[in-house]
Amino acid sequence: MLYIGKKDIAKVDRSLILNAISNAYTLLLDENYTMPDRIHVQNGENTLLLMPCFESNYFATKLVSVFPDAPRLGAPAVNGIMTLADNKTGMPLAVMDGAALTAERTGAVGGLAVKILTRENIETAGVIGAGVQGVAQVRYLLLNRRIKQMMIFNRSPETARARVAGLASEYPDVDFKVAQTADGLVKACNLVVAATTSKTPVFSNDPELVKGKTFISIGSFRPDMKEFPDAVIETANRIYVDTPFASKEAGDLSQPLAQGLVKNSELIGFSSLVRDPLTDEQKKDPAFNTLFFKCVGMALFDLTVASAVYEFALKNDLGVKLDF
Repeated sequence: MLYIGKKDIAKVDRSLILNAISNAYTLLLDENYTMPDRIHVQNGENTLLLMPCFESNYFATKLVSVFPDAPRLGAPAVNGIMTLADNKTGMPLAVMDGAALTAERTGAVGGLAVKILTRENIETAGVIGAGVQGVAQVRYLLLNRRIKQMMIFNRSPETARARVAGLASEYPDVDFKVAQTADGLVKACNLVVAATTSKTPVFSNDPELVKGKTFISIGSFRPDMKEFPDAVIETANRIYVDTPFASKEAGDLSQPLAQGLVKNSELIGFSSLVRDPLTDEQKKDPAFNTLFFKCVGMALFDLTVASAVYEFALKNDLGVKLDF
């Protein structure tokens, strides 16, 4: 059995992980998987998630914790363990850093949405939230689009400045800026990604502010979390969801649904676009002018990414072999 840690996961080509997410959507469309509802255990503001999933070759289980206030204590908000096993024999194959795997797979979910929903010639993008997942979103966004100006906003300006400094050295051809306000970021950018655990919208509820833009919500995963104001969902021409249960789990959808601002019938499974992508002409059509994509994540993403990471590690002699 292999232990695959954070440093080895970081060596996996991001295009490989992006392809693994695309494969997860294909399995979802073909119903070629077994995935029970993930288990949420709340302890105050903290959350424990248990996420099992099976496909023909592998099965996996992720145990992940989300402690929103942990960064104030100098610890990451997300921690966890990922296990991968053979679906023919049941034998364990690997144990992985669950937080590192989550960061990469969720970054890739956002990156694939960028690739499919946005025009290739967009020049400005902004990320709200400068934590681990905010950085992952930037990296996968830049994997798919040649952005000229990238803005970062965070409730802690010091954290935003530190992230911008690190990303600017990693991507010297991109003009990184710290946004003074979230409203200013939205106004300046064609594409807006939010990666926060906020319970209240992170920018103003103004339809004129959001028109003609693409919005990707990555952070909210509970009904009491809501990153975007109602103006986004009310103005959007199309609303895409990564999973069938997103409407129940995330406040960005469950709250507007409860208020009658949107109907379940208006939510579109993003997997349909993976198999039948938007054409360039559709992206120019006013009917696709304002788009909203909501991600809550699912165990199928973790399974396909974990199996891709495991196979990459075997081929490249990565990880630590453990006796089992």
